[in-house]
Amino acid sequence: MEELERLIREEIQREGSVSFARFMERATLEPGLGYYATPQRRAGRSGDFMTAPELHPILGAAIAQLATATWERLGRPATFRWREFGAGEGTLLLTVLDYLARERHPLLAALEVSVTEANPHRLADLAAALKQLPAGGPPLVAAGSPPIAGIVVANEFADALPFHIVVGRAASPGGFAERRVTVDPVTNALTWAEGAPDPRVADRLAPLMAGWPPLTEGQLAEISPATADWAATLGAELTEGVVLVLDYGREGVDLRDPSSRMAGTALAYQGHRATADLLSEPGSRDLTAHVDLTLLRTAAQAGGLRHVVSTNQARFLASAGVDSEVARTRSGPEATLEGAIALRSALAQLMDPRRMGGFAVEVFVAGRSPGANALADSASPLPGTAAPNRPLV
Repeated sequence: MEELERLIREEIQREGSVSFARFMERATLEPGLGYYATPQRRAGRSGDFMTAPELHPILGAAIAQLATATWERLGRPATFRWREFGAGEGTLLLTVLDYLARERHPLLAALEVSVTEANPHRLADLAAALKQLPAGGPPLVAAGSPPIAGIVVANEFADALPFHIVVGRAASPGGFAERRVTVDPVTNALTWAEGAPDPRVADRLAPLMAGWPPLTEGQLAEISPATADWAATLGAELTEGVVLVLDYGREGVDLRDPSSRMAGTALAYQGHRATADLLSEPGSRDLTAHVDLTLLRTAAQAGGLRHVVSTNQARFLASAGVDSEVARTRSGPEATLEGAIALRSALAQLMDPRRMGGFAVEVFVAGRSPGANALADSASPLPGTAAPNRPLV
């Protein structure tokens, strides 16, 4: 038996059962053992899943447009922070920096970087990559540094925050029970058990579920106090600026529609294949669920952010002003056939609403200064936030 599973089983033996959120926390973040805590690279073609930055730099170019417009409207502050959650080895950040350097944009001289990354190996990779840039790249400041003007970016971060799984049970208080993790006394395998929510979190689950339609008997759904807690802190990350969240998710009501979501949305990913088996091989699989966008927005606004727009990745790319980047890749002085083909292949996924193009994009504004008010001006939408005038870049 692997060490991580042994530790989880010991906790179950002490407690009788654990919430899936607790199981997930240990399976993904256990120091030295969890999925996001080992040297193995998880994202990319050789890993378990692909994100848009691994697919192509075009998303980085689009976010760079948003960052530069934010900096300009805030009056070009002398220091401007790139604050990223789940930065990994810096794939997205490095594409943004490459774009700014190629454009010789003055923002590059004002930029500082602050990241949250659970994997110490990927964090070391990111720091090393920055040092290899001209002049050592932008300074890397610690997470939790006093807030300044900037942009906060979270790309496919919230979907990996721990979540509880509830099941509709008309006979249970509130109409639901919690799906917990235990050990089967016959097979000795990790398995599911139903019970009342842990009293330590029960008072959190019911309020977060208050706007849901009642779950039908046996219907599964995910609820993430961790996502609500995280989103509520985003307003304190900046004195003024923009917060950008990109992820796969749906409105809370849609995620609880029994006609399409009877089994919930939780999945495990390994080798680019998805499975509903969430409990096997803890530490070797990515565990994830769709983000409740209603919960995310509510918590972010409660934390002081102003919501600007809800859109998707296809519309964001189509209206972000990356036409010159597309043209450069296809026919610029350094264009290659391979590069043009790679762009076309990437856009086929990034612009398809049934694939990555359908990923949610939520944009918020922090601050109440005249510059911050300009960021929220619907008459002059920020790059990526306007309705596109054509379906494709």
